[in-house]
Amino acid sequence: MTSNIRTQPIPAELTVLARPSRKRRAALVVAGAITCALPLVFTLNITRMLATGVLPDHRFHQLTGQGEILFALWLWPIIALLRAGWQGRCPGTWAGYLHLAVITAGIACAAAAPGGGAPFLVAVIAITGALLWAVLPQRPQLRATVQVDPLLAPVALVSSALLLRYAVDQVALQNAATTGHHAHNPHFFDQAWIAVALTCIALLAALVPAARSLARWVAGSLVTLGVAGLALGESTPLFAAFLGLGVAAGLAHLVVRRRPAASGAC
Repeated sequence: MTSNIRTQPIPAELTVLARPSRKRRAALVVAGAITCALPLVFTLNITRMLATGVLPDHRFHQLTGQGEILFALWLWPIIALLRAGWQGRCPGTWAGYLHLAVITAGIACAAAAPGGGAPFLVAVIAITGALLWAVLPQRPQLRATVQVDPLLAPVALVSSALLLRYAVDQVALQNAATTGHHAHNPHFFDQAWIAVALTCIALLAALVPAARSLARWVAGSLVTLGVAGLALGESTPLFAAFLGLGVAAGLAHLVVRRRPAASGAC
């Protein structure tokens, strides 16, 4: 009598390798401290400004591109990479793509709007990020099958169209700010940065099965962006659209989560 037992492959991100050596973990501590220092300081400072009402005219930026949205997209994948490296696991594909999307978007926006010290900031982020990847025991597996998701793809395309238009407008505003507060504090650059990053993230979620979970980041970010814009007097039609697209992305993600997960990717 023969029995056919189907076993599910274990995702690589759940496979624990040999425990990292003391030297490897020491390198992770150093790289983690260097990589996390900037986003942690910025997060704490901007959150303090929001809580105490410092520069109330800039609350929209503090909640979005200059502050909370940017810091979540920037810091969370770093923490995920560090945690996986410390445990000797392969980091999740989503963390690798998210980290690279934020850095790539920053480089593109700094090239388009180089004022206010943006290129220096992005260079520091890219160099420290590369250092972190260099000391990981195992890096995220980024080569994955491309398969268009029928629910996430329309949301990604519409979101990308609006986000890129918004990014172009913000870059123009940043380049026009040659004097005053925004010349030295490039908030418009920050807004363009998160818009381009969210475009990359939305497209990755729609195209790469192993990165479908990035849709929740798109959903949360767009809802926050939309609510902040509507509450704080930004363009009503555009930010209402962001809010609606964030809800659509969230609903699509809930449906996608119920499907069998792609196997074999970190």
